[in-house]
Order: sequence, then C-alpha cells, then structure tokens
Amino acid sequence: MPDENLLLWKSVDLSHNQYFFLIEGVGFFDGTMGPSTRLVCDAASVQAICNSGDSEFLAVTMVYLNSPTWMNRQSERLMEPLAEIRLQSSDKELPIYEFVTMAGQTYTSVPQPKPT
Repeated sequence: MPDENLLLWKSVDLSHNQYFFLIEGVGFFDGTMGPSTRLVCDAASVQAICNSGDSEFLAVTMVYLNSPTWMNRQSERLMEPLAEIRLQSSDKELPIYEFVTMAGQTYTSVPQPKPT
C-alpha cells in the first residue's frame, strides 16, 4: 500500500485544556473490513458510536479517555481505557459526564474545586 494511504495526517492540534477520546474498533474503510480508529471530542458522540455504531465501526473494541491535568489532577495528560461514561446532570447548558476508567478512577467533565 502506498505511504500516502497510510498517513492521512501528520498532526492534530488539540486544546491543552480539553479532554478527548480515542475509539478503536473494527469496521469498513474503502470497502475492506479491518481496524478502525477515530478521535472524538465529546461524550455524546462516543455513546452514539458505541450504542448504534456507524459505517466505520461494526464493533467498538476499546475507548480511551485522554484527560488534561485539571481533570486527572496529575502533572501531565493521561490516556486511560474507559469502562463507562455516565450522564451525571443534563439540566445545564452543557451536560455533565462522569468517566470511569478500567482502573476504577472517576473523572468529571467539568473542572472541580481543588480539595482544601
């Protein structure tokens, strides 16, 4: 396969303060079934892909949360496999989600005050 088919982009510019998800699965690309990956910036899109799928994903095998420092309270971004996404509150303009990792850590989609 020619290199230009393997490398569709060289870089992605993402906000330092934004969380995002990497979705891995199996689907069709150019009529051939194989591995598929997508970068998604909102929980609703992840849930839609996992629940109803789309043309690129026949099956989702793993979803990773890439969390900024304000979310994970570490000195660097973390990329962790997710076990669950929970809708905590939908009564505000932006819904509030909880993200539960496979290791059992729970993060929220909005900044929380630092513990005192």
